[in-house]
Amino acid sequence: AVVSTQSGHYGRGLLALFVCLCVSEAEKQRFNKLTECRVGSGFDCSKGKLRKCAGSPNIKKIRKYCFAMKGHDSMMKELQFIFDGSVKNRQKRMLVPLEAGYSTTPSFEEGSACSVGGGTMTTFDGYSHTLTAGPCTYALALDRSVSKLVVYGVFESHKGGNYANKLSYVAIYVDRTSLVLGEDFDVNYRGIGYDTPAIIDERIVVWRDEQYIYAEALGDDFAVRWDPAGQLRISVGNRYINETLGLCGMFNGDSSIGKEHNSFEHHLGNADMSTHDFGKAWALVGCFHEDTQRTEERVRNCDKHTLSRLCSVTLAAPHLAECLREKKAYGQRYREECIKNLCLCDELDSCIYSETLRISNECRDRSGLQIKNEDLRSYLDGDFIQNYIPKDHVEVPSVSPDKGDVKSYGQPFNYRHFAPDGSCYVYGHNYVHTFDGVDYSADAYGCTYPLVLKEGIQDFTVYGTFQATKSSGKLASSLKYISFFDIKNRVRIQLGQGLEVNYEGTAVQLPYHREFVSIWFDSDQHYVYVYDHDLGVEVRWDGQSVVRIRVDKRYRGSTKGLCGTFNGDKADEINLLRNTRVLPSTFEIMVQEWKLPSCSFNIAAYDEPLFCVYSLADYTSCLNALTDVRFSFCVSDIPPIHFVERCETDLCRCGGDEGCKCEILSAYAQMCQDTIKTDLDWRTDDFCPRDMCLFDNNGCKHDCSPPGVCSCEEGFTLGSDGKSCVLIIDEIYDRV
Repeated sequence: AVVSTQSGHYGRGLLALFVCLCVSEAEKQRFNKLTECRVGSGFDCSKGKLRKCAGSPNIKKIRKYCFAMKGHDSMMKELQFIFDGSVKNRQKRMLVPLEAGYSTTPSFEEGSACSVGGGTMTTFDGYSHTLTAGPCTYALALDRSVSKLVVYGVFESHKGGNYANKLSYVAIYVDRTSLVLGEDFDVNYRGIGYDTPAIIDERIVVWRDEQYIYAEALGDDFAVRWDPAGQLRISVGNRYINETLGLCGMFNGDSSIGKEHNSFEHHLGNADMSTHDFGKAWALVGCFHEDTQRTEERVRNCDKHTLSRLCSVTLAAPHLAECLREKKAYGQRYREECIKNLCLCDELDSCIYSETLRISNECRDRSGLQIKNEDLRSYLDGDFIQNYIPKDHVEVPSVSPDKGDVKSYGQPFNYRHFAPDGSCYVYGHNYVHTFDGVDYSADAYGCTYPLVLKEGIQDFTVYGTFQATKSSGKLASSLKYISFFDIKNRVRIQLGQGLEVNYEGTAVQLPYHREFVSIWFDSDQHYVYVYDHDLGVEVRWDGQSVVRIRVDKRYRGSTKGLCGTFNGDKADEINLLRNTRVLPSTFEIMVQEWKLPSCSFNIAAYDEPLFCVYSLADYTSCLNALTDVRFSFCVSDIPPIHFVERCETDLCRCGGDEGCKCEILSAYAQMCQDTIKTDLDWRTDDFCPRDMCLFDNNGCKHDCSPPGVCSCEEGFTLGSDGKSCVLIIDEIYDRV
């Protein structure tokens, strides 16, 4: 301490000196904790760090921060799942199984039965409905006490599809005793497989014949018959009248929708509940289900004429026609159910077999006619039937670099209904112009980042995938891919360089129109447009490095991501996925918090922007380009000075690559055109010519070099049209 020589300050100086000399070791440690345990972006929330800061006065703030970031990280993983397409995956549920015993026959008088086959169920009261929900475990039948009668069905889909059309396992629970029946006559109790006949905990008896496994709950008046090919029958006694819930209905003698569609919440029935919601109401948590509109679109787009012919095939199987001849209504009902099941099936051959088995099992119960499964399978394997079955529906095939032959359905949606209320631009080497008009440098790495999404990960999200200009050297990454996900309607669209467009993982030719989305190419300006008329979102991509995202007014104050919060307040553009009081202090830190968890990059391969040495030559080049007469209409609305700075920075970071300068000029021109509502003819052969090689190889038959020069492989010469190649054969040219 410095002791003042002024008499009035002498005492205070000695006191300060005394206090400094008497600081205890404990006080020093407390001071160190104060400095080390400061709350801020990037704080290490590991258990070790939290224990170390346990005695800090900031510990409450730290815990709140770490709790918020934990939720943020969890939601970021969900975003990653959506981007990877793995949101459709589900965990396989543990299957349980039995001890030796004896065999018997059902010991109670049957009051009614519920049958389940493929994705269709006929309830205890004779009402039929088809599952349109996703692969999951469903409660088929349970008593209202959920103790005496509990039967679950584990439904899967064929080829990883999105609909539950394959019953694979049946789980029976009686009090504390559980039993699972699976494929290949599997009988499981407590994780161990057993042979039949058997008795379990003196509660469940299990036995089998050549085609079925039977299980009865002793004293509880219910039994099941399980065909391992995926067909189930649940029998109950009259004691369960008005006592059941689940997908098998309420066993109340009323087969109307209002008395069959039920849930725990609507245990007396609900006439307003759709079949789709009825299925979802009894699905266990953690499963993916298609949206109703998405399902309806698929049903509308399926070839019902062909499927009707295939369903006729099932009804014509050996001996089934005799069974159905009695009542024509049965045949009509089966046909309608079959068409719906096949519409939602991703492996038609398997679903046709399942439908045939369903009819066969119901015929057996009605008339006693039993047909072997092998005979039905042999019938369907005939060449006449197999040659008629079309290719399986493919929901999300692997991405193909080639243009596919996917047909376009529907007509382009009328654009006059779209009233954009905000625009966000991402361009150059990761610059962002937010919905609220804030400009910042993202300093993004070669990773994928959510550009914009609706708060709570609802309705839609747009991702931008950045790619480093070089594997090492300056920090310079620009947009290479745009991914648009309509979460509400389960639509995935990916845009790459040039005309690379993938819908649901399949390359498509433009224009391409579907139920909710239109995609087209503006050949004059070389833009690819994606317009989702259901959500009010438009994405415009120039095929190289500039994207514009426009949304309508419904998203005001509800967006997140690099494009900001869209609430009219420029002061709160820094945001995270989860609302928290602690926010990053800079845009650069925020951007790195938004990168997807799968992102991996070598930080050592990047130099910080501050290391870049600017030059007068770069500045002059950018200034001359952006103040050229061709941009004279833009100056008053969009002053070019900030673009000159970004252009200079990019030139420096790109090592003088003129292409980086042209990306900034392209963004400036696009934003100007959008503002003044006039197209600019600003590109020339010697001033940022467009790289036409990105667009259908510029028509070149062999090779294309930027900005669009065609060349031929060895043994060929360029044709007179400048695009085709001519084979050289003994001085004679043959056009190929």
